[in-house]
Amino acid sequence: MKRRQIARERPTRRFKSRLGTIGPFIPVLLTLLLRVLFILEMLKHPFSSISPQIVDSWAYHRQALNIINGNFWGSEVFFLRPIYPYLLALFYALFGRKVLSVQIFQALLGTASCFLLTKITERVFNRSAAFIGGLGFALCGVLVFYTGALSYVEITIFFSLLFLYLIYSANERWWLWAIAGVSFGLLALCRPEMILLLPFFIIWLIRRKAKPKHLALLTSAAVIVIASVPIRNYLVARDPVLFTAHSGINFYFGNNPGADGTWQPAGKLSPGFGFSHEQLKRVAKYVNGKALPWSKASGYWIKQGLRFIVSQPVSYLKLLCRKLLLFFSNYEIPNNYYFETVRPFSLLLKITFINFGTVAALGILGMVYAWRLRSQSFPLYLFIAGYLFSALLFYVLSRLRAPVMPFFLSFAGFGLWKTIGYFKKGVFGRPVLSLIFVLLFYLGTNIFPIDRKNYLAQGWTQLGNIYLEKKKVQPGLSALSKALAFNPQNISARYSLIQAYAGMGRVAEAENEFQELAQFLDTTSTARMVQHLAIARIAIARRDFTTAAENYQRALAINSNEPETWFLLGLVYISLNDLPSAEKCLLQTLALDPFHDAAHNVINEVRRHLKK
Repeated sequence: MKRRQIARERPTRRFKSRLGTIGPFIPVLLTLLLRVLFILEMLKHPFSSISPQIVDSWAYHRQALNIINGNFWGSEVFFLRPIYPYLLALFYALFGRKVLSVQIFQALLGTASCFLLTKITERVFNRSAAFIGGLGFALCGVLVFYTGALSYVEITIFFSLLFLYLIYSANERWWLWAIAGVSFGLLALCRPEMILLLPFFIIWLIRRKAKPKHLALLTSAAVIVIASVPIRNYLVARDPVLFTAHSGINFYFGNNPGADGTWQPAGKLSPGFGFSHEQLKRVAKYVNGKALPWSKASGYWIKQGLRFIVSQPVSYLKLLCRKLLLFFSNYEIPNNYYFETVRPFSLLLKITFINFGTVAALGILGMVYAWRLRSQSFPLYLFIAGYLFSALLFYVLSRLRAPVMPFFLSFAGFGLWKTIGYFKKGVFGRPVLSLIFVLLFYLGTNIFPIDRKNYLAQGWTQLGNIYLEKKKVQPGLSALSKALAFNPQNISARYSLIQAYAGMGRVAEAENEFQELAQFLDTTSTARMVQHLAIARIAIARRDFTTAAENYQRALAINSNEPETWFLLGLVYISLNDLPSAEKCLLQTLALDPFHDAAHNVINEVRRHLKK
């Protein structure tokens, strides 16, 4: 009997053994599968486009083109974070100027991040918590979403987790300490404010009896990587900018009398109608009518932000509270990429149902349970504190807080494991109270008031404009109509509709949209500029090029730094057969935007005709 029982038990043990071996890799494989499917699903959607409408990604793309065209070091200080454009340049050089290769790489990087997360969680807590945390990583919709975006989110998450994994597992292997230092240095180049965490990590490692030579190696490697950017900035531009030129601008955006806790151009830093980094550079670099070096211009905007904090402490404290609530809000505050205009087109984003509110609620529960293990889990707490501090220092956006999610997921896995364990032991009081807390916290993340309609209007406007860029008129008109349904006073959506109707020769509909636009235009410079642009576009549809030229000139009198307006005026002069004036306008376009491909093409034709 005993032999028969043992014989029956052997297959069960083998199955459990195999499951125990394969189990930890299930979240990793699921992460890869879902992300690759999402990328393939989005191939023909504007989400996977390289478009000026996606402002930061367009800037990274243009810088990458500059790099592969021979200007490897650049000619000015870095304006945006430097690693990502070099990464894009590498993939453009290897695979052509396609988004897909970068997206596939990011899917692989996300898969590696899931693996690192499970290993870290297993080391700090246990295998069951690691499995739960990894599964949450795989099924988190926002993390899937950013896998396909041309943004530095994925590399930030990877460097954070790689650094943490290495300091947990380096032991006596000196080369791993060096790689850990490089990883932290690269993380700091993605998120410079993370530098403030390094001393705390060193102190923690000292308490864990790490050898001084290993700590020196880690610190030296991190410092060398971090120092490469200010050294490069000085050698290239003779300007001692520590990281990027937009650091001071971002600080002011997050801390000024009109700040609301999100990214909002304010006061003198509002570039007017439309937005591009070239416009922002021109506005930010001129202080009191004088162009300053970036180090001084950035310092000026930091001082302006500090002046607000010191002079209006009550308003600043209210702003801090709002940022704190926004950080834990379940709503993904968009910027560049709009989650809510992609999700309707994606089955994968509907399947990956785990959201930030769920992760944060369960993560905080796990943080409470893990407090007794804080000597081991301290780095996880530290990264959460670092990303929260970053949001409070600047502002809250979906892409800026996304890198904190893996650390919450690690705690969430532990919190769920503990709760399940209590139920198995027949203890119900503590786990029931824990689940009530999680539910209340989750509900709280959904009730914070945010102007979602305004963001939806922005997102559908962006989508409509990208469709129109691709000559997909009907989807473009549909998206713009949705934008106006959410916010009828959205100037950009209304103007885009005027452009579209005028371009199709549907003048009466363009005029109707203009009448709607005129109802809520005020006397601000932006409103007056939009009015002149709209009149000019309708005039072109009527073949009244003289009126069009007059209105473009009036728009440029309000804002002469808008390259697209110069370009349109140049086209009007061509229609008026005034080629010398057209050439001047096109040259001005290229002076403001050297990457304006249409202007390059047209000016070559103009010069060819002028030579005849």
